[in-house]
Amino acid sequence: MKKRPPPVELSEAEIRAVYAQGEEAVVALVSELLKQLQQQSARLDKLEEQVSKTSRNSSKPPSGDGFGKRTKSLRRRSDKPSGGQAEHPGQTLEFRNEPDFQPVYPLSTCPDCGASLVDEPVEWVYARQVFDLPAVELSVTEHQVEVKHCQQCGASKQAAFPPEASNVVQYGPRLKSMMTYLMEGQLLPSQRTCEILQDLMGVSVSEGTLYTTREQCFERLEPLMSEVQGQIHDAAMVHFDETGLRVKQQLWWLHVASSSLPNATTASSP
Repeated sequence: MKKRPPPVELSEAEIRAVYAQGEEAVVALVSELLKQLQQQSARLDKLEEQVSKTSRNSSKPPSGDGFGKRTKSLRRRSDKPSGGQAEHPGQTLEFRNEPDFQPVYPLSTCPDCGASLVDEPVEWVYARQVFDLPAVELSVTEHQVEVKHCQQCGASKQAAFPPEASNVVQYGPRLKSMMTYLMEGQLLPSQRTCEILQDLMGVSVSEGTLYTTREQCFERLEPLMSEVQGQIHDAAMVHFDETGLRVKQQLWWLHVASSSLPNATTASSP
């Protein structure tokens, strides 16, 4: 590193001594002071330029902006009115020809005079359809394996349980997939994930169960991740990006690498 010359420091007596030496001495002193001021000003401008550089006004990556939280929105006010736009095709429910359930509501009495209509033939049937979620509740499957005595071996043998029935009681793959999806796909905190499972499905799970399930998912996806990483490594062109997210009030960075090949995307966070 290049050392800067020490600043000129003169006492009042030294200044008077230079003044006594005549005009040339004073000019030399002032020139030296001006030179140092210019050098310091240039160095200050360079430092201010470095400090003011961000990922918004330079090629600096967002992770180099530090841990400060951005509060300024990048959205611009739109001239379009709120709500659906005129050119938007829109979406609506379509009447199904084969509904899942079809309850019939008979007309037994006349709503005006109260006369019996039980023996009257039906002239017409009007229908209205309601789209709704089915009742959300857990179904329990009891896997039973047969045990038989082998006459040739002389020992009792049993059939094999399916992979999802590794213990006496456990959660199934669909419910485990939902746990992982809520935490990783929707980025919900573990406590809120437990609340959703309890409120919607009546399933009471601990945060430890969520983390264990997530680790099991990571282990099963490891072969796929290795294959994807290999495809990206061999790709002719790769896109890299990063985005920030808050974890326990700290700024973390999610780094993403992807290519144009299908299923060739991988992500990692420090």
